[in-house]
Amino acid sequence: MRKRDFTRNRSDQYQHLLQETSTSPDVLTEFSDSRGMHALLNGASYSECLIELKEKLRVALWRLIDSKLTDRQKEVIYLHCDGYTQTEIAKKLGVNQSSITKSINGNCDYNYKSGKRVYGGAKKKLRKLSLQDSEIQEILRQIGDLQI
Repeated sequence: MRKRDFTRNRSDQYQHLLQETSTSPDVLTEFSDSRGMHALLNGASYSECLIELKEKLRVALWRLIDSKLTDRQKEVIYLHCDGYTQTEIAKKLGVNQSSITKSINGNCDYNYKSGKRVYGGAKKKLRKLSLQDSEIQEILRQIGDLQI
């Protein structure tokens, strides 16, 4: 059995090497303004308008969850969003983990001619309802316009 050499760090094997290169002052000036390189490459990431739209979208989705999902689906979604795993949710509600999976993802049947079919499930229901909700569609359109 080979002993591990504790004088070397194991992360040395997968750490990337950085290489310094000379760069013209013009390039450095372009990236040294108050926004920084990240903001130049991703202009929408710190937009106040984008943050407000994402908050509106969150509120609209929770409105759909509260008004359109079944009581069990709501309960499971709330626990899932609180960070519980499917196994923990199942224990908390006294059911099998597979019923939690079905509540979130739906029940899958395989039809060999047309592919996989999914029945029910909170994800599918929310996707379908959000496509029909004009407020959510308008928010998504505005977010898309900002990110272009």
